[in-house]
Amino acid sequence: MALARLAKIPLELQFLTSKNLDPFDLLALSHVSKYWRAFVLSDKRWAEWLKLIVSASGESLEECLTRFNLLDTFAARSLVYVCLGETCTACEYYAPQIFLPQMKRVCDTCLQRDQYAVIPLSGALAKYDLRERDLDGLLVLEWLDPKRKSKRPVKVISEALAKQVAVRRYGSAELLAAHLERKKTSAKSAYSERSEAWRVRAALEEKGNIEAAAAVAPPGTGRKIPKAFPMYPPILGQASTRPVERRVVCFEPLGLLVVGSEVVVEPCGAE
Repeated sequence: MALARLAKIPLELQFLTSKNLDPFDLLALSHVSKYWRAFVLSDKRWAEWLKLIVSASGESLEECLTRFNLLDTFAARSLVYVCLGETCTACEYYAPQIFLPQMKRVCDTCLQRDQYAVIPLSGALAKYDLRERDLDGLLVLEWLDPKRKSKRPVKVISEALAKQVAVRRYGSAELLAAHLERKKTSAKSAYSERSEAWRVRAALEEKGNIEAAAAVAPPGTGRKIPKAFPMYPPILGQASTRPVERRVVCFEPLGLLVVGSEVVVEPCGAE
């Protein structure tokens, strides 16, 4: 009954009332019903407030998200809400930065925990024996590593979230560990057989016995040996799972204040 009466308020009064609500109250109102959710989402102030969010270096949040190819992933209201908060989601202490792979406020101490490790997407797929479609729904950032010669960005992801997906896929952490151990053992054995067959063929070619070299194949496979030395299995490798520096995937916004029903940038030096 109360919701029905609330929706019957004249539209002019609805707009007038919403203009006197701050972002936190607007978000609360959006959870009342589908009607009020649509009403709150139509408020143009979210986009205006989003443009106010900048870092100490002068980079706006929109520019930062564009750099990581995340801009279209979040609604303006969600970004404003995260930036208005100041407490760590893990310990509730002051958190100056937003950890972009999970879009959460994280303090300096908690940022060093394993749950905030970031690794290349390719490394996560190899380490936990996943396919890229298994990670649909997780945030994948495109990061341009200044240490690499290539100008192509590296896709990076939260390792903790990727591991959670793997645990759900295989049933439990114990079953995942057992599956990965079997995969590693199998991959190591296959690699040893392929590399040994390659060495045998290379030795025969060096002696000029081309026909015998062409007939060499790993035991039980019948497949030809590639000309290049066999690649080390990704699941056994460590290079692709090397963690990314966590601060490069964080955004530290300047302080924002809610004054009445508006959001303003906190003056420098304000306590």
